[in-house]
Amino acid sequence: MKVRFMFESFVGLIGLIAVLLLGKGGGVFMVLFVLFPVIVRRNKANITDERELQLFYRTSNFTLILIFMALTLIYVASGVTINGHTVGDNWYLLSIASILFVHGLIGMVVFKRMS
Repeated sequence: MKVRFMFESFVGLIGLIAVLLLGKGGGVFMVLFVLFPVIVRRNKANITDERELQLFYRTSNFTLILIFMALTLIYVASGVTINGHTVGDNWYLLSIASILFVHGLIGMVVFKRMS
């Protein structure tokens, strides 16, 4: 599970940066999810026990609060232009990237704290 959360936060961070710099063209960051099964198979990290599943659900509960705050921030900043691209025009891609980043970050924090 730790590998999954590290991967999600990495893809989310790259996605946020790519969308802010490239606009709609930054949506290509979603292609990075194709690499996830390869990484899991290589590290043999797909074995989960009941404790890890409970921590995964706890992570989802914490993530919901921070995602709501991130979506509110995207809505408030919808008129801001960064590198020639308006945040409001790219709200969907920014939302996906922020969900991935926040979920991965919270997952790493919860697993490190409970381990």
